[in-house]
Amino acid sequence: MRKDRLQDYRVKRGYTQETFAAELGIEKKQISRWETGSAIPGSDKLAQIAKVLRVSTDYLLGLTDDPTPHMRIDNLSDDERAVLAAMRRGDDKAVMKIIANR
Repeated sequence: MRKDRLQDYRVKRGYTQETFAAELGIEKKQISRWETGSAIPGSDKLAQIAKVLRVSTDYLLGLTDDPTPHMRIDNLSDDERAVLAAMRRGDDKAVMKIIANR
């Protein structure tokens, strides 16, 4: 895992090591270990980290420079789902209305 990316996005999302550890249900010292590179998270924890930070696991691993997580229905907001549904119906006016009301 790219330790710099973990720390950058942790800070970007407003987490301290302590609050991030609490969110993940682990001890603060584990976050420090990951960020210094003295330990790496297992695959389950890596997936949890990516979900909390809203980045892809590929980005955290350094396999891509695009932090955007892969689109899945469970990580879309209500507005994003509504826009997609309107686009599928070909309802451009509804799309624009949803966007304008944000």
